[in-house]
Amino acid sequence: MTKYIQPIGPIRPISPERLMELNPEEVITTIVKLACIFLFYLAVHKISKVVISKTPGYNKESKKIPIYHCISIVLVSSLLIAFGWSIELLKGIILLQILLYASVSDIQTHEVKDFISVLIFITGFIGVTLSDIPMMLFSGLAIGGVLLICAMVSGNRLGGADVKLSAACAFLLGFSKSIAGLVIGLFLAIICNIYFSHKNKTKGKAFPLVPYLSIGFMALYFI
Repeated sequence: MTKYIQPIGPIRPISPERLMELNPEEVITTIVKLACIFLFYLAVHKISKVVISKTPGYNKESKKIPIYHCISIVLVSSLLIAFGWSIELLKGIILLQILLYASVSDIQTHEVKDFISVLIFITGFIGVTLSDIPMMLFSGLAIGGVLLICAMVSGNRLGGADVKLSAACAFLLGFSKSIAGLVIGLFLAIICNIYFSHKNKTKGKAFPLVPYLSIGFMALYFI
């Protein structure tokens, strides 16, 4: 059966009259918005670059650095889509950068400084009212207390930094979200640890937990 290709019609040039119909104010507004978005992403990239470069054990030749930047841009874009230009966007970007620093630090040195948990705790106050604080404190203390007991019972297999970071994120997210974030993070950690242990034959070797917890907590921030 013979198929005939439909001919493409003539391309009509844009007439000057059509251009005159464009509203100058709308054009200027669109240009300004695009410029603001460009500057916004440029600022985010610069901040992420500084955050990553300040992590302990930083190596600018590492092949993982571009991956960290890509993750930051993707998550910031997701935050912008989810929350728009709001206080939740600002809070989410701050939390993202703090968790990015903690995750990269844990990957490179297996250590996370105490000030990370303090910064997350302070970030938790953004956009909340006084009536929210008691429940936030309860969430942080409850999650932190349970994880501390688990760390003591398990012979400190759960690091102190993991406990403090989880408690701070529980203060910021709330009890139910922090529980869900913990479940997601620990599940990912177990699955990935089994896979990499089998692949690299490193069974029993310590592995960074903060990156997996960060994924779980950051995922629940969107809900």
